[in-house]
Amino acid sequence: MNVNDSEVMAGLLDKAGYSQADSPENADIILINTCCVRQKAEDKAFGYALGLVAPKMRKPGRIIGIIGCIAEKDKDQIFKKLPFIDLVVGPGQEAHVVQLIEEIRQGGQKVISTGEHCGEYPSVSAKRIPSTQAFVTIMFGCNNFCSYCVVPYVRGKEISRPVKDIIEEIKGLDKKIFKEVVLLGQNVNSYKGSGVRGKGLGGLLKEVHEIDGVERIRFITSHPRDMSDEIIEAVRDLPKVCEYFHIPLQSGDDEILKMMNRGYTADHFRKLVGRIRSKIPEATITSDAIAGFPGETEEQFMNTLKLIEELELDLVNTFSYSPRPGTPAEKMEGQLSEEVRSERLHRMMGVVEASALNRNKALVGKELEVLVCGKGGGRTRGNKVVNFEVTDEQVGKIVKVKIIGASAWGLKASV
Repeated sequence: MNVNDSEVMAGLLDKAGYSQADSPENADIILINTCCVRQKAEDKAFGYALGLVAPKMRKPGRIIGIIGCIAEKDKDQIFKKLPFIDLVVGPGQEAHVVQLIEEIRQGGQKVISTGEHCGEYPSVSAKRIPSTQAFVTIMFGCNNFCSYCVVPYVRGKEISRPVKDIIEEIKGLDKKIFKEVVLLGQNVNSYKGSGVRGKGLGGLLKEVHEIDGVERIRFITSHPRDMSDEIIEAVRDLPKVCEYFHIPLQSGDDEILKMMNRGYTADHFRKLVGRIRSKIPEATITSDAIAGFPGETEEQFMNTLKLIEELELDLVNTFSYSPRPGTPAEKMEGQLSEEVRSERLHRMMGVVEASALNRNKALVGKELEVLVCGKGGGRTRGNKVVNFEVTDEQVGKIVKVKIIGASAWGLKASV
């Protein structure tokens, strides 16, 4: 989503007559688009910003802005922490970036623009990074308020974009370059766009499927509670929609899930995975999981590992719990030490690696369709990385390959 937001702002600046600089040193304007979902992402953003102090001193007229989630979360503190910053723009304010920069250039005053989504998302103007994949945001914000997550506080409540705007954006893509459309949202399953046939995301998938030139369609991220049979059956029945589901688990223990305010049980997740595999046996299912949530016992942690093993998930993004200021989990009793969280994370990674390896080994000998992303290979419909020798003519095309080797993190193939 941050990549897509950056593309939108780059497009607006390009349209206003600005051109992209070849390096930060040569830029008149530097916008740092930030994420604060974990402390590591926040530290990277502030570290990068601090590295711009010297370039700012060498060129005082240079405009430096903090954009995105940190801008909303720390809006009252950024100018104090980083006095050389000129511009603070929160999520949902991308449409105002050019106007705000012009105000600074004319008046020299620091500017802040945060708060609720402005209601505009000029994505048709996006200056997209050359790729076989085009990101298309279909909704903003989140209503779930998981106890560990800062996203609802910084990105606001859920807002679904109108179907006609999404369709217009996708129709405007250069289909010679962008072969795959990825529909984005904090929780795409709860999409409720006006004018869609059928219900929600399932209906939107049908609309996008009919657009000429689109060869593949994906959607991320999903919430287990909102994954309906209509969505699963749309994936099964629509040839352009890839058989790929990313559904965050977060924990395999019911008590921890309750403390996380996830709204489902381990058995609900288990049955959901079973439902998907019964309808789409070849589906790839990936997930997210957190190790070391406050109060998590060794037994509760083991319940998560056992469920990952049992479900044989294709891949799980693993994280140690990261306290986020202002969230309920930050104030919970039983905060675990960094050593315990790290040790559990490494054990979880080992279980995930074994599960991923087993799933990938099962593909050896099979013929699969791969969208060639570059000289090193490409990705299957299940979003698995495949490495093989690629000719210039194959880049950007879908080719059939035979899988000849597997690791936990990818596949080897021959055309």
